[in-house]
Amino acid sequence: MNPPAWMQHNMNARRLNYLSVCMPLLLSLSELFEISHIRTIYHMFIAVLLIFFLSTLVVDYIDQGRLVLEFDLFFFAFGKLWTVTWAWCVMFVYTLFVPYYMLVVWGSLYHNLHSKFGLCLGTGLILSVIQTCVLGLFPIYIVVHNQLPPASRFIVILEQIRFLMKSYSFMRETAPVVMRNAPKKGESPRFPTLSSYLYFLFCPTLIYRESYPR
Repeated sequence: MNPPAWMQHNMNARRLNYLSVCMPLLLSLSELFEISHIRTIYHMFIAVLLIFFLSTLVVDYIDQGRLVLEFDLFFFAFGKLWTVTWAWCVMFVYTLFVPYYMLVVWGSLYHNLHSKFGLCLGTGLILSVIQTCVLGLFPIYIVVHNQLPPASRFIVILEQIRFLMKSYSFMRETAPVVMRNAPKKGESPRFPTLSSYLYFLFCPTLIYRESYPR
């Protein structure tokens, strides 16, 4: 089934806007690497990195008589990964299902109720409280209570911020479309698919779109 005309128009407008912003940036980066001086600097950085790596191996071999591959600091920094994993799963499952289905329930009732302001206010308050508990207090409690090491703590906090921004962008971009486009009599409102929202959660962008140019 083809999407309605208004949805196609919105998708085309957003695609053109996305291309107008991203394509000049990508072209400018590509053009920079075509300049010989920029390529020389890039190769110099790679060469310096390799020299530091090889010099460290040689010094360790001369001093110790063997290659010293110490990963104690690495294991310490990324310790308690099981705690990080299940905390991330809780935040991910919440971010995937709760905002999406709250949008579906809200959108299904929005055009059928007279008190639209009350519906929006109640839904917004409920979602704000749940967001504060799950994506606000829960990650902080996990980090503090379990005394996570630096890298593991960094993962939890960064994912907390990412999920907050992703869920906000999804609601911010989708709710106005639902409000503007009332369904015809006998039809149900159209919402974004769960698969498109799931793709957005892992897509390297913070602006939700139904589809992205490839």
